Amino acid sequence: MTRVVCTLSLLALVGGGCAHKQETKAEAPKQESAAAPQASSAPAPAASGAKMCATDLDCGAKQLCINNKCTDITADLAECTNVRVHFPFNSDEIDANDKSHLDRSARCLKADHSLHVAIEGNADERGTQEYNMALADRRARAVQSYLQSLGASQQQMATVSFGKENPECQEHDEACWAKNRRAALK
Repeated sequence: MTRVVCTLSLLALVGGGCAHKQETKAEAPKQESAAAPQASSAPAPAASGAKMCATDLDCGAKQLCINNKCTDITADLAECTNVRVHFPFNSDEIDANDKSHLDRSARCLKADHSLHVAIEGNADERGTQEYNMALADRRARAVQSYLQSLGASQQQMATVSFGKENPECQEHDEACWAKNRRAALK
């Protein structure tokens, strides 16, 4: 309908000449618009079974999206809890690239109040045991706070600090240390 109104308005502005020519031009879009609903109606049945949405790729495979529908999350919610968040050196600031993963986890936690996650804070091998335990704890709590800011319940989350005791990588270089500076949802 919007396409027809826009087309008619455009034709009225561009058309020029006598009213007879404008009517002729206006008739052509009407015929075109009659075909347009047929083209639009073909995808509509598939979309009507999908239960609305706008993101999480408009749902599917185990679904999500949540507020705009599609939900249908499974009991184990593996895609909601298998998340790693990485941090800069000596920081508990969540990397911007990881926030979209946490956004999805928060949606999962809001969708299923029986879901509980452990947030494991980790640090690289540099620094003292005490410093790394405290830093890893701050990282886990930063993730917890971020999830809470998105509506997840604190009762659904527990934090634990492993400091430098649970490395993902054993090499002694920056690339490896970057992998170890993390918080993991499990």
